[in-house]
Amino acid sequence: MAIALGKELNRKLVKRLGLGGIAIAAILGSAVFGYEMERIDDSLVDEAVEQARALAPSLPDPLDASTAAKSQTVLEGFLAAKHNVGGTHFGGAEIYALDRTTVAEALPSLTPKVITAVDRSRHVFPATGDNWYVKHVVGGEIYLLVMTGLTTRDGRPIGYFEGIYHVAPERIAAATQAGLRTTLSVIFSVLATTLLLYPIIRQMNRSLIAGSHALLAANLGAIEMLGSAIAKRDSDTNSHNYRVTLYAVRLAEAVGLPHPGIRSLIKGAFLHDVGKLAIPDSILLKPGRLNDGEFDVMRTHVTHGLDVVERFEWLRDAADVVGCHHEKFDGSGYTAGLAGEDIPLTARIFAIADVFDALTSQRPYKEPLSVDQATAIMLAGRGSHFDPALLDVFFGIATGLYAEFGGREDSGLEHTLRHVTIGYFVEALSD
Repeated sequence: MAIALGKELNRKLVKRLGLGGIAIAAILGSAVFGYEMERIDDSLVDEAVEQARALAPSLPDPLDASTAAKSQTVLEGFLAAKHNVGGTHFGGAEIYALDRTTVAEALPSLTPKVITAVDRSRHVFPATGDNWYVKHVVGGEIYLLVMTGLTTRDGRPIGYFEGIYHVAPERIAAATQAGLRTTLSVIFSVLATTLLLYPIIRQMNRSLIAGSHALLAANLGAIEMLGSAIAKRDSDTNSHNYRVTLYAVRLAEAVGLPHPGIRSLIKGAFLHDVGKLAIPDSILLKPGRLNDGEFDVMRTHVTHGLDVVERFEWLRDAADVVGCHHEKFDGSGYTAGLAGEDIPLTARIFAIADVFDALTSQRPYKEPLSVDQATAIMLAGRGSHFDPALLDVFFGIATGLYAEFGGREDSGLEHTLRHVTIGYFVEALSD
């Protein structure tokens, strides 16, 4: 079992390292791609600012309807000059007056779809010294619309320059490749590191597993010892604890109780009567019927039991069984008078197992009942003492359980219990 656990931990470790590396690589790759695209944006914004500075001295002052014709001629000549020196990413431009009316427009390199997208987009006119831009994706191509101010040589604002730039596919491909290179580099680094560290981690896992198994054995041994101590004080045998735990686990498995719940059930089954350590012998070992005052004292074993298990983190999930194993489905039990599904599921399961073992076991004051006799008595408590749905399931497996475990006092019973229960706790070590 330890070998299987070690393999499972190693498998999970490698898987987590791999997934973690891929996640980190994806994040870093995306960050690099974003950074490269940001650099492209910044370069085009800077270019727009430079073009606005170069264009401004050639424009008429003021920029308005009266100078629109001249502004148009200047802008067209400016764009033609840029095109002739290879500025093919510069698709067009518009000139706005200070009142934000268009005084010139030249979009020689843009398709009608791009022009429509630009015309329909929002236009933000920045304050003097600031810039604004927005991206458009048209037909799978990226266009950047940049707005910046136009000023005279002495810094006086005269209008606005809007440049429309086509982001070349080559530049996008370069940014993508940079992100991909980073992603692959990180993945390779993580894989290489994992391969280098794996033998060390594997050895550390072996030590961890050995320590975890020792701690688990100590914890299980402690609750078994504590449960056995009270069982022997009460009846000179600890076999009841073993049998009732096995019955409870098998019923829990039959109803599909999740494994964490089964672990809690096992702890609670071992320790269900641990509070009886605080009950005086005169009451606990009294051969006759308890009077009302004595029974009130006996009932306090539930509270004493909760005091024990709630002091320790590892035992706290046993509190449902320890605190509620005397509750009844119709609400007539103790100590809280819980009813129906307000009673924890593990406690409802345990109540059935506990009574069945009590009825079918020999005690100093009674002979054991047969399975048929026990189930007939329990049937009378269906819906009052016991959860009817759980009881129906138990009746379907009771004969087989009794044949396997009923009345046994031999040492093999302890071995069987450990074999049945240990797997649930070992499983938790790899979570």
